[in-house]
Amino acid sequence: MSKAIAFSEYGTPEVLRLSEVTAPEPGPGQVRIRVRAASVNPLDLKIRSGLMAGAIPAHFPVVPGLDAAGVVDAVGEGADAAVGDEVLGATTGGGYSEYALLERPVAKPAALSWDVAASLVTVGRTAFRVLAQLGVGKGQTLLVQMRTGHLPMVERPEEWQKLITAFLARHSA
Repeated sequence: MSKAIAFSEYGTPEVLRLSEVTAPEPGPGQVRIRVRAASVNPLDLKIRSGLMAGAIPAHFPVVPGLDAAGVVDAVGEGADAAVGDEVLGATTGGGYSEYALLERPVAKPAALSWDVAASLVTVGRTAFRVLAQLGVGKGQTLLVQMRTGHLPMVERPEEWQKLITAFLARHSA
């Protein structure tokens, strides 16, 4: 058994409870990490509150935490990491736990703290996708400035182009 933060009903942060859960076992291609840090993402909050129940129904109890960083302590067949590796990645089953599963772990750079490493997964994936959609290459710079502190849900490159054009129009006068 291991300790985890879990919820058994939708609601505010008050539904979160320290719980005893069975430590997950890695399947093919997965690694289990001893979690050193987990991040809180807007989707975690939406799932907990029930706002995503139609798209992502909960199977209670739920251990939240989509992104985590830690040390590999068990490896499934064909996994791309070894016991003892320091990694970060998207979890399958929740990172607010002593142990979590990752399907595509990425090596944690030694210079990064655990909390920074855990916070890079979703924002890094978002940034990578945006740069690819816009065709931004090596040596080029893209400035995206938002007042709200998060990226809006923009799926098509032409929407990003409008956003960037609007930013430049407002700030070039």
